[in-house]
Amino acid sequence: MYKRIKKLISVTKVKAELPSGDLKTQKLAFDNKIKDVICKNGKFMLIIGPCSADNHDAVLSYCEKLRRIEENVKDLMFFVPRIYTTKPRSALGAYRGMLHSPNGTEPDFNKGILSARKLMLNVAHDFGYFAADEMLYPELYPYFDDILSYITVGARSAEDQLHRLFASCPDVAVGIKNPMNGDLISLAQAVKIANSANDFAYGGYEISSSGNKFAHAILRGYTDRDGKMHSNFERENIERYGAECAALNINDAVIIDCNHGNSGKNAQKEPLIAAMAVDSLDINKQIKGLMIESYLFDGKQDTPVRYGVSLTDDCLGIEKTEKAIYDIAERLAKRR
Repeated sequence: MYKRIKKLISVTKVKAELPSGDLKTQKLAFDNKIKDVICKNGKFMLIIGPCSADNHDAVLSYCEKLRRIEENVKDLMFFVPRIYTTKPRSALGAYRGMLHSPNGTEPDFNKGILSARKLMLNVAHDFGYFAADEMLYPELYPYFDDILSYITVGARSAEDQLHRLFASCPDVAVGIKNPMNGDLISLAQAVKIANSANDFAYGGYEISSSGNKFAHAILRGYTDRDGKMHSNFERENIERYGAECAALNINDAVIIDCNHGNSGKNAQKEPLIAAMAVDSLDINKQIKGLMIESYLFDGKQDTPVRYGVSLTDDCLGIEKTEKAIYDIAERLAKRR
């Protein structure tokens, strides 16, 4: 049994209240930089930011610092800020993100949609960044389609058929994480579906998509049946995924997630994972970039809430992040 609480605010009303204005040309250029990474040989890409965007002022402060750092490495790489507004949680009662709980506690999707869109617009206007976010609720994508430049399908959603089908619709890059159990065959199949034209029922309509050739894989490590975490960014795993892509005739591009299973959920190991991935680029040519969970300060928290500290997974503080980025830049420069 369930009950309808209230109707969601319309997409038209949200975009009228918080218009993207003259950002269209700027966003298209940002989109194309990402697409060049996935399908050509664009600059190395860092998808970077907090595990969950929980506070407007903290996220804006973080992006300001990120922009300053990027100015020093822009010849070698570019950044896509993580503004993750939804978080799938395994445990009941855990924080589920700004979109779900804009005030940090009680659910209110209407306020959450407005709060998330306002934050993304502020980041775009103030810093020229267009956000990455996880597509936990595909039906909410139209509220953000004019300001999102990168979409993630999370590990818990990667085997869900609706998420796979919907990933074939957007005209921006979609990164699909490997499932929680690390199944690379299933991952390649998900990317294949997202790359392909599809017909499906959704939102009261029959939908026909043209396919998204910019959909690709994110390797984030995995958890075995005994609950032990394992990494999968090593050469043998990338080659195994590449072989599955060759069999399906799809792009074998991968992004390496430096946290989650690859770091054992220890964000302090992210710089090491990043360095190892960059050092392997001559062999692992499929690697197009990295995903790094980073915020103003190290760690994670429960209560009391501390400004700039992750409410969800462990994050690397901005000072250590800056050092890690400069290390990545040095390693990239040596490969020129």
